Amino acid sequence: MRVLFAAHQFFPEHRAGTEVLTLGLAHAMRASGHDARVFAAKRSAPITDLPAGGIEDYDFEGVPVRRLGRPAESLSRPFRLNYASPEMADAFGDYLRDFRPDVVHFMHLQGLTADAIPVARASGVPTVYTATDFWAVCPVVDLRRHDASMCSGPDPGHCLRCLASRQPASRAARLVQRVPAPVLRASDAISRVPRLPKPLPVRQVRDLSGRPAYIKERVNTLDHVIAPTRLTRNMLVRNGVRPDIVEVSHYGIDTTNVVRPVRDEKKSSGFRFGFIGTLGPHKGCDLLIQAFRNLPQDSGATLAIYGSDRGFDGFEAKLRRLAGDDPGISFRGTFPPEEIGGVLADMDALVVPSRWYENTPLVVYSAFSAGVPVIATDLGGLSEVVEHEKNGLLFPLEDAAALSRCLERLAGEPGLAGRLRDGIGPVKTVEENAEELLALYNSLVQRGKK
Repeated sequence: MRVLFAAHQFFPEHRAGTEVLTLGLAHAMRASGHDARVFAAKRSAPITDLPAGGIEDYDFEGVPVRRLGRPAESLSRPFRLNYASPEMADAFGDYLRDFRPDVVHFMHLQGLTADAIPVARASGVPTVYTATDFWAVCPVVDLRRHDASMCSGPDPGHCLRCLASRQPASRAARLVQRVPAPVLRASDAISRVPRLPKPLPVRQVRDLSGRPAYIKERVNTLDHVIAPTRLTRNMLVRNGVRPDIVEVSHYGIDTTNVVRPVRDEKKSSGFRFGFIGTLGPHKGCDLLIQAFRNLPQDSGATLAIYGSDRGFDGFEAKLRRLAGDDPGISFRGTFPPEEIGGVLADMDALVVPSRWYENTPLVVYSAFSAGVPVIATDLGGLSEVVEHEKNGLLFPLEDAAALSRCLERLAGEPGLAGRLRDGIGPVKTVEENAEELLALYNSLVQRGKK
């Protein structure tokens, strides 16, 4: 079977969850004799050396990849290009005609845009989409509002502020932040008045307000949508995606380099906490440092922090200031995926203190595969996988004191870590995930032949 995975970005520059998941599935399918390839967008010049519309073909770890340069980045770029681009869709269509896949599996549509969906549909092959995050619902992807509150779907007033908060130094952003929400909502209505002159700011508002319906219309033409959590499925359906095409199915992970060592609770060294993830505000590492520093000085616990602040320049410096001269806190940088097993072997518990609806980060499954309990924010997505007092501990959003109590319990309560380890169940492997998907693909292909 010929399978084309389509994504918003890919290795070697990008190594986040969606890219890791895509690469793992491509490897698993190629190992079982299928021709799996990747088509991905790439940010263009001046951010990279690939011009807008430019093409690069290469192999990454034995997987054939084609990348396509996205439209040039700038604050004056039409916002519509974030979700609709005939040029990107045409280039995607050219590759479909060259490769002639049996199925197209969209892993992320940012950059490629929703216009890739009708192109794939027109080719006559089955189409599948995995909602690895909330792009289909939220223009800033993470459903976390400008005021740090949780969001359940688009609202013109809030969406404008959220977009502005991502460019805090721009003149437009400063203006939007000062405008009352009712006025922002009124600007949305004005942007849709026919025959009214539309300068760039008004066109941008119109493009933003048109985003939900545009994406929903195209997503609803897909053959199958995979949501990794019930939270994701509910968000999609609540925002207009057809419930009959959405299935909940957890990710599978590559366990090749992950082992489950025998752990000795009687060891004399202190309890070892760890954090693995992007060093950005939404991941909550600052909250973790604050909670860790509230532990009793004689706890003997340590905290190892793995990650980079790429895309959040300066945030690591903030974290280091928060850590101060605490000898128990160490910053370890990043590591290649194949070293995940060794990293987890040096942890007694992983902490995931996220401030947003994590769509079940793969690192949680990796931790469970290594027999490592997880402390996590009690938010949908995470709380579907981390079960309080069974395989980990949960704490309320933004509650550093509650997180500190969880850390203190694990570091000092006899038998707790062992009991939580015993509560960790089997973890789906990437090979099992690939088998499930191949069965789905075959069923869709057969249905199309009827």
